[in-house]
Amino acid sequence: MKSVTKRVYIVDFSLALLGYILFVCQDTISKDLITRYHATQIVFFASLSALLTVVMYTQAKHSWHKIKNASATVHFFRTITMFLAMSGFIYSTFYLPLTTLYAIIFTVPLLITIGAAVFLNEKVSWRRYLATIIGFIGAIVAIDPFSANLSGILWVLLLPFLPAASYLIVRKYGQQESLFSFLIYGKLFMILFSSIFIFNFYKPMPIDDLLINLGSGVLRGVAIIFVINSARHLPSSIFASAQYIQIIAGGIIGYLIFKDIPSLNIYFGCALIIGAGLYIILREAQLGVNIVTSTTRHPTIPIKKN
Repeated sequence: MKSVTKRVYIVDFSLALLGYILFVCQDTISKDLITRYHATQIVFFASLSALLTVVMYTQAKHSWHKIKNASATVHFFRTITMFLAMSGFIYSTFYLPLTTLYAIIFTVPLLITIGAAVFLNEKVSWRRYLATIIGFIGAIVAIDPFSANLSGILWVLLLPFLPAASYLIVRKYGQQESLFSFLIYGKLFMILFSSIFIFNFYKPMPIDDLLINLGSGVLRGVAIIFVINSARHLPSSIFASAQYIQIIAGGIIGYLIFKDIPSLNIYFGCALIIGAGLYIILREAQLGVNIVTSTTRHPTIPIKKN
């Protein structure tokens, strides 16, 4: 029985890794497209094809009935924060390597640790606060906010606050929402928000760029499905560690495609971020609580204990 469980875990963990790598592939495509098109236009077409993917997934799971009682208010505010985060991330790829941006984004679980204590009254021990501080120090080292690369776009440091806010909104107001309602309504609102901007910034796309943009959305949709299914089956401490493959994949793909070579401060800072994150994950597994470990999966997915 243990050997069967181990094989299942290996398969699900591999799918989680593949899902996160597909996210990196989508980010890579967006980094190329942002040199020619506005970020909201890229989000619009990617969301269209991602919606098609999650619609097919919902149909395959016969889960349309689960979205009937969705709260439009929760989805509106949750999606608008994610739309701003996604558009800002894509825009930032014009200026920064993927590894630098991932170092910034990986402060999200650290922000949620603090946000959960402040806004959700969840208890956080001094050890996890200390690990959070170390993680933020790692982010500062990796980002190097005083470098010329960040000159004029220091606002990028605010990006992690948007997905952190989105998560806290779901934790506080959206616990009764179905996972499928987030998939469907999230994409519908994403299309709505991006379409508002596309009238001002739209630029005609040749067919090859359009297909690439749509393909990136399919990659995102498939990645979401892989990650969601892995999150359902894997213990939290195992699943939560899979996300860090994005830093490695981002470094490799960034070098191969864009010739971006991560500096030493990126390696050292990311090591601190990953170390802090893994410590918090393992510590929460020991204590039987889930603040950071739950942030790597959708809040409506039950957390599997170790």
